[in-house]
Amino acid sequence: MKAFRYAMALLLVSVVLAACATPTPVVQVVTQEVPVTQQVVVTQEVEVTRQVEVEVTHEVQVTPTPIGGQLVLYACLFDPDKLQVLFETFQERYGVEVTCLDMSSGEALERIRAEAANPQGDVLFGTTNLSHVNLAAEGLTEPYKGVGWNLAPEGPLKDPEGRWTGFYYGVIGFACSPERLAEINAPCPTSWEELLDPVYAGEIVIASPAASGTSFTVLSGLAQMRGVDGAFEYWKQMDANVAQYTESGSAPARMAAAGEFAVAIAFAHDIQVQQDRGLPVELTFPAEGTPFEIGGISIIKGAKNMAAAQAWVDYVFSEAFQRYHNDVAHRIPVVPGVSLSEGNYGLEDVKLIDGYDPTEWAAQRDDLVARWQEEIGSLRGQ
Repeated sequence: MKAFRYAMALLLVSVVLAACATPTPVVQVVTQEVPVTQQVVVTQEVEVTRQVEVEVTHEVQVTPTPIGGQLVLYACLFDPDKLQVLFETFQERYGVEVTCLDMSSGEALERIRAEAANPQGDVLFGTTNLSHVNLAAEGLTEPYKGVGWNLAPEGPLKDPEGRWTGFYYGVIGFACSPERLAEINAPCPTSWEELLDPVYAGEIVIASPAASGTSFTVLSGLAQMRGVDGAFEYWKQMDANVAQYTESGSAPARMAAAGEFAVAIAFAHDIQVQQDRGLPVELTFPAEGTPFEIGGISIIKGAKNMAAAQAWVDYVFSEAFQRYHNDVAHRIPVVPGVSLSEGNYGLEDVKLIDGYDPTEWAAQRDDLVARWQEEIGSLRGQ
């Protein structure tokens, strides 16, 4: 009861003081509240500071780690000026200076073999997967199960051990020069059989299967359709119309576009690049079926710039790279969600050779090339 009376007395005093509006009580009340207000403000500031620190830490974690140094790529996919845009973007992200040495798939394959004891390149960038399959079988590439490898479904798009991964598709087509065709009074062929017509004698240009993955794709596709023996019989007949075998798979498309020959056999994307330049060249596909490539990427065994090499392999599977690659080089993307640019061809837009699997045929490259050299290549000029 005493406590109750004491509390009531305090309450009464408080009410009286509040009603009296004298300066002294007001000052006392404010003085008592100031420590509490300051304490609350300090607590809020600490909490806000901690929240900002967490956000900054999160941003640092998702920013690519600068690697620095050099990166050497073997085999370049398209025009140097268009590649340079990609190299500059990559350098901005990782601080890596990129050098690309242009060469055919056959040249790259032999060079990597010759340099096995002291690798000078870091990444085999592009070319048909036949080179990648063969290098993997010889233990000349490094396993890396990066972004692209994990994106790709099980099957022909990747090596089970991660020694290479496919990052684009390409389909074989015919490039025709309207000017040259008019001179020989012939149509642009739309079948393999038409290429044997004597009207095209000396008017067909194609790369050598011994030097070019493009031409090996043609050889293996014919072998799929006709059997190996049938493919060689066909090629011997076509050889009578072939004016020249080039080292580069993209060179025939340039030559037909320049009006040097009536017909070139090349990848459709290489022919479309010539169309982009405004050159008069027509693109057709063989009605019986056409083979396709899986363009691969792999890290060379013993690469001196391993961190940069892995970063580049991941980079080519980014949506931005795949989109740009299709826009300017017309190669077919493999990353889900990246659609074709207007006017570009996909695998579903052409008739493919039934049962053709470029990964399976890649393993037979050396035997088929050796036979082609013996039965066809070595006899040229005799």
